[in-house]
Amino acid sequence: MGTYSASLRAVGDTTALPATVHLEDGQLSIAAGSHEIGSWSLADIQLEPLPNGYRMAAEGDQIIIELKELDAFREALSNGRFKRRLKLRGKENKTSRPARQPAKTNVVKPAIRTRPGTPAQEPRSQPTKKSRSSSDEGLLTRGLDLLDHGIRQSQKRFGPYLPEWMFSRAMVFILLTVFVVMLIFPVLFLITGGLIIAFGAVAYSDPMIASRWLPGRTQPPQVLIIGVGLLLLGVLVGVITS
Repeated sequence: MGTYSASLRAVGDTTALPATVHLEDGQLSIAAGSHEIGSWSLADIQLEPLPNGYRMAAEGDQIIIELKELDAFREALSNGRFKRRLKLRGKENKTSRPARQPAKTNVVKPAIRTRPGTPAQEPRSQPTKKSRSSSDEGLLTRGLDLLDHGIRQSQKRFGPYLPEWMFSRAMVFILLTVFVVMLIFPVLFLITGGLIIAFGAVAYSDPMIASRWLPGRTQPPQVLIIGVGLLLLGVLVGVITS
């Protein structure tokens, strides 16, 4: 239970709105000045932890809540009364029940008739196409699970700096394809790096362009570093392949 100073912003937006978050009796309410933005039950919302706050999903909308007293707010959420009602995305504790083991049954193998003097031979089990296809599907499923796990970890770390649509399977495949094409044609590294450096320089000199075009909390120096990195990578690939 308590009141916490915070700032609100939409996902992918850089402008923040000063607000106050109030937590009491399983209810989370947000107010901006004397105007109440909304009040929700903890059972009806989802809170995803971020380095400086939480991403709240409620009624189909998502907002970023940045808290000045983050440790105190997290301690209040960990209270037993609230924890039973709260939904934390990716943090829910699921108790696993031990799987029931099938009862052992005695399988009687059919007798194989053989000619006198000929040793009995056990039938050889040959792998079928169905078993091979199921194993391939298992490998594909595990690979996609690892990919999704990597996407979630990247979103937790770089979510405040990049738009949300960057963290998807399709974007990963597109970036890998572009990277392979650049390895084949290293001059694309130089062109892309030069364009990024030029854009970073313009954004560095004009704060209005930076606030309008840079996603999340990305700053112009970070753009310049990325551009210089691509230039150096292009030079290195060109030297290796030449």
